[in-house]
Amino acid sequence: MSERTQRIARRGLAVGTVVGAAAIAMATSVQRAAAQPGKSTWEVITGTKKLRLGAAISEPFAFKDLEGSDKPGAVKVGNSVWRGVSINCGKELADALGAEMEVVETTYGNAVIGLQGDKFDLIFALDGTVKRAVAVDFVPQPLFMYGTAVLAHTGADIATWQAINDKKLKIGVPVGTTMESEITRRAPAAELTQFPNINDMIAAFQSRRVEAVSGSLTGMTLASGRMPNTIVTMPNPPALFPATAAIRQEIDPRWRNFLTTSFGYLAYSGFVQKALDQAYAFRGVDITKVQPVVIR
Repeated sequence: MSERTQRIARRGLAVGTVVGAAAIAMATSVQRAAAQPGKSTWEVITGTKKLRLGAAISEPFAFKDLEGSDKPGAVKVGNSVWRGVSINCGKELADALGAEMEVVETTYGNAVIGLQGDKFDLIFALDGTVKRAVAVDFVPQPLFMYGTAVLAHTGADIATWQAINDKKLKIGVPVGTTMESEITRRAPAAELTQFPNINDMIAAFQSRRVEAVSGSLTGMTLASGRMPNTIVTMPNPPALFPATAAIRQEIDPRWRNFLTTSFGYLAYSGFVQKALDQAYAFRGVDITKVQPVVIR
């Protein structure tokens, strides 16, 4: 055998060895996949004793207490202190399951991708829309009903959607939310500026880069309580939506069933209202002047 022929033979043997190893690895991978089929969210949470809560920074649903105080409503997660309705409800769910709650920061705009990518197990206050319902599931029992509200400086005419539309108001909206789609539908002439989170949106309003901002009635009431010479209105005709949670679409119904029953209890027992009041009080809002949440 010539030297050239030997080199070709050795090369063929090497290639065959690599291909064979790859085939064995692939077969092993298939065997492992068959031996350990994908587990449902319920099985993973109850097995690992960890519940991953997706949290989009949005008061009064989920926000960090930068001072780390122990005032009512505080929830310690790792090295951070969190507050808000979503955080308190998530902690209650985790405790019931004997699990540790982890908070995964995200945005409403990335929430669907985060759920589909298994980054977290649920996210509160993501509005159920026809398009989103194609990609993720929603807990049918809401925690409460919330209204789409507008926050503006005193004297602004924001009583109706028609007035907002006629004035072509410059409004800040959190991207990927119902507020964005509702204003587009109800006041198409309004000039919208999108923001990744509520804090950036409020900062733009305070610096007068936008004339008004839109959010949930609860969130805008909270923001107005911290800023003098502002008003909050739920423009007529009012837009009410269920505040619930989004989860992954799965065949196993146990996670969805657990949340449905739990949400009913949290809503009607007063737990949600208490969590809201604590978030308001922490920001110095007089809770006696705040309209109670609507539960259906």
